[in-house]
Amino acid sequence: MKHMKHLNKLVTGTVLTSVLFTGGYALTADASNTTATTKGLQEITKKTADVTGDKTADTVVLYGKTEKNSPYVKDLTIKVTDGKTKKSFNIDVKDNGYEPKLSVQDFTYDKKDEIMVTASTGGSGGYTTNHIYTVKDGKAKELSLPGLDKNKAGVVGADFVELKPIDLNKNGLYVLEGTERLTGDYNADVRGYLKSKWKWNQSKWELMSANFEPAVTPLEVYHDTFKSQDSAFAFKGPKSWNGNILVEEKTGPHADEYLPEAKSVTRFIFNADKAEDRATAVVITSFDLNDWKKLNNPDEPPIGVEIARNQATNTVYVVSLPQDSVFDPASKEGKKFIPLMMSLDQVKQAFMLVKR
Repeated sequence: MKHMKHLNKLVTGTVLTSVLFTGGYALTADASNTTATTKGLQEITKKTADVTGDKTADTVVLYGKTEKNSPYVKDLTIKVTDGKTKKSFNIDVKDNGYEPKLSVQDFTYDKKDEIMVTASTGGSGGYTTNHIYTVKDGKAKELSLPGLDKNKAGVVGADFVELKPIDLNKNGLYVLEGTERLTGDYNADVRGYLKSKWKWNQSKWELMSANFEPAVTPLEVYHDTFKSQDSAFAFKGPKSWNGNILVEEKTGPHADEYLPEAKSVTRFIFNADKAEDRATAVVITSFDLNDWKKLNNPDEPPIGVEIARNQATNTVYVVSLPQDSVFDPASKEGKKFIPLMMSLDQVKQAFMLVKR
């Protein structure tokens, strides 16, 4: 957890240093390729939109070479047909990928739409390839992509694992939202994601915002005793919990979406055979003492029962228990879940304050 907090500070400091970001140059070389052909290629998807700017709908078709029973597509090619002149030209994307997608939106705010093609690389990093084209005078030019300047010291992240258009203000003018994966020593060691939003500003992409989102870690399987990483307590459940209970611990301002006052929430969850059958056996929530006094109103439905206080940190620990089994006692799940349920007295005995 300390490492994650350090990483969060590092990323936050990095993304706020706007000089480390760049949208690159406006356009690359001419992307039109009149010699490219769609012969031998299959139609992947089709869109209708005004990409030429003459206020007439044009047809944009993405082609590729597909293989039977495979989502991988080679030789991606775009065919643009002018809705007014009926003339066509092709764009050789010069890329391949899994499950390619075509989208057509106004990114440059010039009252005509741009063409965007994305595809997954299929590698262990989960990255995508992205191409954006603007059409002018019957030719297509490829726009540069936004992103971190990897040549700058202190920049973290890699290529985009996702780059998607979003209509931020619901006005038909789109920005790009990028997601970059932050990893440890190997690709599968995902520490979190860097989310960034980019807006086209005359000749380049301009960073609008960036934030770090920690990765959702797998739930811990309970065994013998649970020791909280942040909330200074331990919990020793019954032996029947071993392997049958999962532990989810959330801390900080978003620990509980319904109780923003909560400092932390620890849920002990029945590890059912199916994820949709999981049910909470015990919930322990910590509050600042002053917040708890305001919440613990005798005229309101109870939030839970106070089981301990940490005088050193001014923290109150509150437990919530299910009133009844959520399963039919005769069902398979009911027979497994009911023996895992604890009484309030058992919870109090199992709970222990510890030093951090």
